[in-house]
Amino acid sequence: MNIKFSIFLLFISINCFAHHPGNKIDAEKPYPLINLEIIKDKVDGYNLYINLENFTLNPSQIGSENQPNMGYLQLFVNDIKITRVYSNWVHVPQRFFNLKDNFIKITFNSNLYDEFTIEGKPLEYILKVTSD
Repeated sequence: MNIKFSIFLLFISINCFAHHPGNKIDAEKPYPLINLEIIKDKVDGYNLYINLENFTLNPSQIGSENQPNMGYLQLFVNDIKITRVYSNWVHVPQRFFNLKDNFIKITFNSNLYDEFTIEGKPLEYILKVTSD
């Protein structure tokens, strides 16, 4: 009984003190669009150029009131969160591309850390990168 209570308490405390609650917010029309260009870095990993339409990256507003289609991006490789993205260029080290087929995922997030959605589905972009 004591162990079950401790595990339950640990689960509750982890969720209560989570940094970001994971709320969702609807994107507004015109919906954000993304075009991702991936360039093999001569030294290590990949450089990504993220061309956005209808979405504003504004790191100075993070933590402020939500604005339509404004915030930051999150970058994942193989479902591992790598970093927040606040500009159109980002470097991803080779160590994250450790599979034959790797997947880059970019999600759109609001100033208050909410995930943007379209009709309830996450607004995200996924690109497959095949290693040599």
